[in-house]
Amino acid sequence: MNQARRHTGQPTGSALLAALLLTLAAPCSAAIDAIHLSLEELLKVNIITTPKFAENPDQIPSVVSVLTSEDIRLYGWRTLGDALRTLQGFNVTDDHTYAFAGVRGISQPGDYRPRLQILIDGMSVNENIYANVPVDSAFPLDVGLIERIEVIRGPSASVYGGDAMFGVINVVTRSGQSVGSEASLSLGSGANRRLRASWGGQVGGKDVLISVTGFNVHGRTLAFNDVNGDGSSRDLHRVGGEDGGQLFFKVRGDDWHLSFAHAKRDRIVPTASYDTIVDDRSHIESDTYTLLDLSKEWKLNASNKLQQRLYFGDYAYDGFFPYDYSADLGDPQIMNVDKVRGSWWGIENRLVNTSWSGQRWTLGIEYKANWRQNQMNFDRGYGCINADLSISPDACLDSQQSSRQLTLMAQDEIQLGTASLLTLGLSYNDLGKLGTFWSPRLGFTHDAGQAGLFKLLYGTAFRTPTAYERAYTTPTFAYGNPNLAPEQMRSLELSWEKRFSQLSRLTATLYHFHIDKMVTVDEAGVAANSAHTNASGLEIEFEQRWSNGSRLRTGYSVQHAAETSHSFDNSPHHMAKLNLAVPTGITHLMAGLEAQWISARQANIGTERIPSYTLANLNFSYTPSGKHWEVALGIYNLFDHRYNDPVATDEVLGARRWQMPQYGRTAMLRTTLHF
Repeated sequence: MNQARRHTGQPTGSALLAALLLTLAAPCSAAIDAIHLSLEELLKVNIITTPKFAENPDQIPSVVSVLTSEDIRLYGWRTLGDALRTLQGFNVTDDHTYAFAGVRGISQPGDYRPRLQILIDGMSVNENIYANVPVDSAFPLDVGLIERIEVIRGPSASVYGGDAMFGVINVVTRSGQSVGSEASLSLGSGANRRLRASWGGQVGGKDVLISVTGFNVHGRTLAFNDVNGDGSSRDLHRVGGEDGGQLFFKVRGDDWHLSFAHAKRDRIVPTASYDTIVDDRSHIESDTYTLLDLSKEWKLNASNKLQQRLYFGDYAYDGFFPYDYSADLGDPQIMNVDKVRGSWWGIENRLVNTSWSGQRWTLGIEYKANWRQNQMNFDRGYGCINADLSISPDACLDSQQSSRQLTLMAQDEIQLGTASLLTLGLSYNDLGKLGTFWSPRLGFTHDAGQAGLFKLLYGTAFRTPTAYERAYTTPTFAYGNPNLAPEQMRSLELSWEKRFSQLSRLTATLYHFHIDKMVTVDEAGVAANSAHTNASGLEIEFEQRWSNGSRLRTGYSVQHAAETSHSFDNSPHHMAKLNLAVPTGITHLMAGLEAQWISARQANIGTERIPSYTLANLNFSYTPSGKHWEVALGIYNLFDHRYNDPVATDEVLGARRWQMPQYGRTAMLRTTLHF
């Protein structure tokens, strides 16, 4: 993972779909997908459940989206990234090693850190080397276990820490009782095979869920134009090939929760990234996550509750990069090896007090110890081959670091009359030698009745450079910069939501944020602080549901993000999105159509431009009532459009690479059995 990965599109789209999309789309924001609920029922929906806060979406002074398990079924989403790319402001790109989610114009190729806090049932997935969370098959949870995906936009550092500059994504898992005994089998293009076996139920009055997933993908053949050094096309094989597995276990009592996740994925990378041998399947990058979380809520009295959480995490990365040194050292394959080991633990306490009429106070303290942040790089059998081809017996990189973080926070939610809520928040973060940070937050929500619901959020956030950004430097790949300064962000956003009925809603959000010293990559490929970054945008979204089960979500985003001197790569100015599910006329058979139009983007540090593209997916789901099985067929990139994603600039046989082709049409057949 310490090497290249990213892109973002090229191409075109069907005129019919583009016309349909643009007809239905008007500027868009994010929203709550529980739109079928009445307002009274909606107010009972808890967002970001344990162990942080239990708030309903109307009271949160941020734009909130909730994607449900029903959405996953209707649209055939295979990964977390498939779900996020349907939301306004999100841009998901893939370099055939990892897929990453950018938001609101910030998704630079080679920048692994999403600046989003991503959680599973409130448990952070962000590891402590890159602070990264891939949203593809490397994400450590099977999508079949997801009950809903909660997305809160805007800076949340006063509640969730520095990784929450652009927001929080909480993946809520299904209860054991809702799962029962279940087996799911998926077969798809590229010999994509995935099998999940899950069991859930009540054990001693506790809700228990245990699930095991295994997958293997042979991969596909894809033509590349930049791996021969002369611009000619060449087919590469086993692109996207991988194998791995996921284990998830949780048990929930009345006031406590224990969860454990372990996942590993090995991805074949034949794309010659970092000038490795072209079409060599021994180029493998492996990610392993192990996460453990124990939380409990104590009801001290009628006005006070104490929420406690103890967590552990471990992340391992192993990258094997084959190089041809036959002309210089007489060795046709020398394996350069990256090894990363990150481990952490933490404890958190939050006291929620409601003794004052019309107010809710939250006081918190959290301590996190990153006791291992180790990175190593070496050439197997040689030690280290330097840029001048001299050989050193020691490793090219052997960095062993540790860090810690202490956070104190306070937040007061004040009810102003019957229609307004004022939120005041402040956190203090002490990161030892990395500095101290104050993060104030001010939010205001007002229900103006027929005029709609208004939300205002002013927030600040920070982000400290990662261990990778500070320390990763080898003789042939100098990226790390120990002199990097922390990023600091100020953000202001205003949203308006109008409900036309219990089944339809229009949401609009206007935002602006400023980041000082944002970490970017300079022309030499080294991590550096930029002077100033500014971004502004408008997101509009419309949702409608009908009594026959049909549903529509469509919208448009316009955004602009730039440094002082230039705009960012992989930052589309316009995005339009559509999700439409309708009955087919055949009993119990639903069709889910989604389309996304992404405007042209810059690449290669602003010197190149990748064309816009339209992507359409179609999914048929058949769920007969009274039966113990269901089946679905998903067709992705329905019209087989050819497009590219921007990637981190790289050299392959002396030619500069800045984009990668994406898959054409693919298909996935899924069946689920309930015992």
